[in-house]
Amino acid sequence: MNFPDNSQITLSVFFPAYYDELNIGKVTRNAVKILEELKLKDYEIIIIEDGSPDRTGEVADELAGEFSKVRVIHHEKNMGYGATLKDGFVNAKMDYVFYTDGDNQFDLTEMKKFIALIPFSDIVVGYRKHKQYSLYRKFTSLCYNYLLKIIFDIHYWDIDCAFKLFKTDLFRKIEIKSIDAFIDAEIMLKANLLDYTVTELGVQHLPRLDGVSTGARPSVILRTIREIFDYRKEYAAEMRKKKELQRG
Repeated sequence: MNFPDNSQITLSVFFPAYYDELNIGKVTRNAVKILEELKLKDYEIIIIEDGSPDRTGEVADELAGEFSKVRVIHHEKNMGYGATLKDGFVNAKMDYVFYTDGDNQFDLTEMKKFIALIPFSDIVVGYRKHKQYSLYRKFTSLCYNYLLKIIFDIHYWDIDCAFKLFKTDLFRKIEIKSIDAFIDAEIMLKANLLDYTVTELGVQHLPRLDGVSTGARPSVILRTIREIFDYRKEYAAEMRKKKELQRG
């Protein structure tokens, strides 16, 4: 396998951050170290601070002052995970965009494997080999992935894994509507309609040591289910149109 010439790659890396005052510094410093080692043509790091009531925003601003390639986008109030991811994607300036959460639950050195696949895949999607969640979180994640397979006939191991790499031009071609956890699936479904190539890669998932997780709240789950069924008809219509065009 021929690995990419990193000197030709420009990469945006962003982290959604909420209740992560004890995590975001570790994640950002580790990212800077790894990105410098990769010797890319250029890179940027964006922290999307989602109206955290703790010191996440202040810590993020301190990091931007310490590192010239780090910038911060602040939300005046908490807007939710989907809105935070959307801000990261639409504000990415480089040719490729990678994201993971700011909660320090992934080993960022695994990002190197994703970058090595750039010549061979438009999108690289992580799946967590061993999810470090409660049984409740594991159950809801299993049900969610199964529901997506039934409704949309897509077969990813772990579609909502927060460790992904994309060609940034995808986000110039699609409109992201989700404001909750459905955002990952919405992006992958719209990429599928545009025939972007996808590679799945297993990654380690680490226990959350600090901060507060809010992803499995009943209100989030209900909004996500609503978004799934709202998008179902639109996706089916777009898929029919695509197949008709392919048949000529």
